[in-house]
This record gives sequence, structure tokens and C-alpha cells, in this order.
Amino acid sequence: MLKTICYISDSNESESLENIKRIYAKAKQNNLKRNITGILIYQNGNFLQVLEGDEEHVDTTYEKIKFDSRHKNIIKVINNKIEQRIFEDYNFGFSIVKSSSEFNQLNEYLKWLKQADNKIANKVISMVENFISVIG
Repeated sequence: MLKTICYISDSNESESLENIKRIYAKAKQNNLKRNITGILIYQNGNFLQVLEGDEEHVDTTYEKIKFDSRHKNIIKVINNKIEQRIFEDYNFGFSIVKSSSEFNQLNEYLKWLKQADNKIANKVISMVENFISVIG
């Protein structure tokens, strides 16, 4: 059974671009091993991440994140079983939105996803759109 978890958190420290790249590389490496897709966004000291994949792998990954010292004030905003992945085809699964062009690419992808008219997908899309709205 597939599952998605979306969470937001505060960074425990002011993250440099190099630190963010290391976090991204580690997340991508770990999630590829477990066939977890999704998106990771860092903005103004906050993270938003969507994880999707096998229920057991997503739950285990989220539990590890909860105890990661780089995060504080973690709030799980979505925790649902899903029939299909939302971010499976997006930029090899994970991305950090750090420029207007990347925001525009993500925004175009989210618009395309909305056409599916899936309630859970639209809920996740709305969370991501709200989180990144100040970038554009």
C-alpha cells in the first residue's frame, strides 16, 4: 500500500546553500534506496517535505526525520494512504526550490497535477503552493 506524509519544520540553524545541498543529497540517496519519491523545499529557515512510497518505508523515514537534530517544531500536515504517487515524475523525485525559474517549473508541474482532480493530490498541491507562494 502506498502512503504520503507531508510535514513542515523549522531549521535548527541558519542553513547555508552548501548545507542545504548536503541535506538534499543525503535525502535523495536514502529515499532512492527505499523507492520514496516526493519533494523537499527549504525557504526562510523552514522545510516542507512530501514523502510518498511504500507505507512502511515512508513511516520509517518520517520517524528518522523526527529525531534529526537539524529540525525542530515538526508538524505532520498530511498522513494518508494513496493510490498513486503525485511527485513520481518530478525532477527525479526531490528538489530544492531556490530560484524563480525552479519555482516556475514546480508551479507548472503542480498545475499539470491539478488536472487529475484527486482530493489527496490537491491537498498536497495546496500545501506546497502555500509554502512556496512567497518565492515567486
